Amino acid sequence: MKIALATPISLSSYGGAERKIVEAAEMLVRKGHEVGIYTLPYSHPGRKIKIEKVISALKYMGVDYYEAKRHKVVADVAYMVYTPLVWRKFNPRCPAISGLHSPLLFATNDSLITFTNPLLTTKRYGSLKYMVTFWLSNTIKNLDLARFNAVRALNKVTKVKHRRVYYIPDWVNTKVFRPLGKDDSFTVFYSGRHHWEKGFDVFLNVTTKLKKSGFEMRFICTGASAEPAEGTGFLDDYKLAEAYSRSHVVLYPSKMDTFGGVIAEAAACGTPVVTTSIPAHVSMGLPLIYAHSAKQFVGAVMQIHKMWTEQPSEYNKLAQRHREQVLRYDVAEVFPKFERMLKEVA
Repeated sequence: MKIALATPISLSSYGGAERKIVEAAEMLVRKGHEVGIYTLPYSHPGRKIKIEKVISALKYMGVDYYEAKRHKVVADVAYMVYTPLVWRKFNPRCPAISGLHSPLLFATNDSLITFTNPLLTTKRYGSLKYMVTFWLSNTIKNLDLARFNAVRALNKVTKVKHRRVYYIPDWVNTKVFRPLGKDDSFTVFYSGRHHWEKGFDVFLNVTTKLKKSGFEMRFICTGASAEPAEGTGFLDDYKLAEAYSRSHVVLYPSKMDTFGGVIAEAAACGTPVVTTSIPAHVSMGLPLIYAHSAKQFVGAVMQIHKMWTEQPSEYNKLAQRHREQVLRYDVAEVFPKFERMLKEVA
């Protein structure tokens, strides 16, 4: 079967959706399918990787890569990371599935406060295009999605009006993301883009307060350093898995989400996660620790620190529960559903 995987963001950004597109392409090729990846030449601000390395790896896998301002996608089926109206630039000439990966597609209290205020939008995103995307998503989304043959939602709390909706979460490779042992010094880790939406501002606030508390802790984040956190730069999956595993707690204060990819990866590495209790996170059904303010995040980290130092057996049980319960999202469990969706829609 000839399959097209399309995303409006260049693989040079290599965020959550882009990583899943590459993973899907690799696994589909192994299953004997012919796969092409189509992107537009746009990227998220901040994270950038050398696209040449990605293209070389894809070519080695046997995956064709096309990046241009416009495409004519011809295949047996196309899976497209949805952005309102922009998806038309791919001009699919085949049955098409819309993948609802972006949290901008769904209104939350935080997003409504942000996207009704141009000054806040500019401050938090650096551009008003995110405001336009948000309001387009929430006004024409259902009409726009009706042009697709099917829709994929990453969690069942997402309400979509469409005749054919597949509820398929993202997957995690638990053979790559696995426990590798903890560092001797207590480590707090953040993984993700340095965006307001992902709660990076909360992470910095929390770690600053923790540093002033006088406890010996190490603070690490992916990407560039940001006081008081040390930056790791870009990490491939194997190095990222090691960073999760060596840490004692992962902070993920995301304000909007469709699926907690960071949560699943950290849990698979046997590292407790402190996160927000938004529906996408709660619906994952994992033994997460929830916080709603910087003060609560600080308290949760202190609680885990105390458990690690005074009740190591209880800490190990919590870490083990994270690992055991995230196995429902293992690639071997989830990816066959994704492939079956492609076949059925084709």
